[in-house]
Amino acid sequence: MPTQSNRPVIRLLPRIGKGSWVLLRDTWYEFLDDNAFDKGAALAYYTIFALPPILIIIINTIGWVFGEDAVSGEIYFQIKGLIGSEGALEVQRMVENISKSNELTFSTVVGLVTLMLSATGMFISMQSSLNVIWGVKPKPKREYLKLVKDRLLSFAMILSITFLLLVSLVVHALLAKIGDYLFRFLGETAAILIQMFNTMFSLAVVTFLFAAIFKFLPDAKIRWRDVWVGSIVTALLFGLGKYLIGLYLGNSSIASVYGAAGTVIVILVWVFYSSQILFFGSIFTLIYCRKFGSNIYPLPYAVRVIRQEVEAGKTAVNKEPEQLEKRQQ
Repeated sequence: MPTQSNRPVIRLLPRIGKGSWVLLRDTWYEFLDDNAFDKGAALAYYTIFALPPILIIIINTIGWVFGEDAVSGEIYFQIKGLIGSEGALEVQRMVENISKSNELTFSTVVGLVTLMLSATGMFISMQSSLNVIWGVKPKPKREYLKLVKDRLLSFAMILSITFLLLVSLVVHALLAKIGDYLFRFLGETAAILIQMFNTMFSLAVVTFLFAAIFKFLPDAKIRWRDVWVGSIVTALLFGLGKYLIGLYLGNSSIASVYGAAGTVIVILVWVFYSSQILFFGSIFTLIYCRKFGSNIYPLPYAVRVIRQEVEAGKTAVNKEPEQLEKRQQ
């Protein structure tokens, strides 16, 4: 029987449930309206070219600390858990083929520049999609400065991923040592505890990554407290989605149907579905800010974009906005 002290909490539960349902419903409608599937296809295409350069940068950077073989092994293990052993081996071969040449020649320098541009292209595509979803865009007169800033920001995101992977390697090494020690006293319980901590740590890493994407990639200003709400929800959805996507890829025949291109198709499918989670999370963050959080403003070098629907037959599609305003007056 509810007491006098907990009655307000009980009364609040239906409101919370209704508010959550409305939030998810509006997020889904906005998700469909923003053509997230098209954006996911574009991001998957860019990722195919960006993935090997990003992995090379990560391996060479963290390899100074742990050795390139150890880092390559960890990356292979992580990719294997996402797209299977065949896909992980194919990605490993792509990285090895790109990084074969060690001679400093003109073609090598050009290749390094191309490598950097390819590595940052994925984040540029992601930024463009997030700008459309959040209704902002950079001012045309500052496009050159914006281009330089975007490339530097994208490279900073790669370094952030590198740092998170470095921290992950250190934590996993420590957990292995702690697990061996605890096993003497707790037996199989130690393995369960270590697995639980691994899951929580992975969730925290993914949450920080989504928080960095939502906070720094779009040309918009958003408060950290709203960022954390959106990034936590997106990380939880990503964890669930990763399991379901892995289950689907593991029980489908995509790789065998497409033959030699099967691995590339598997990567495209995985990135496509993962990007849908990213875009759904970004729209959830937008709707949450609209209903419960603070406003999202364009940065000083950007402007807000407003989409307006006009009835058919009343205006020509080739008219400039100024001409439309004069005609309406």
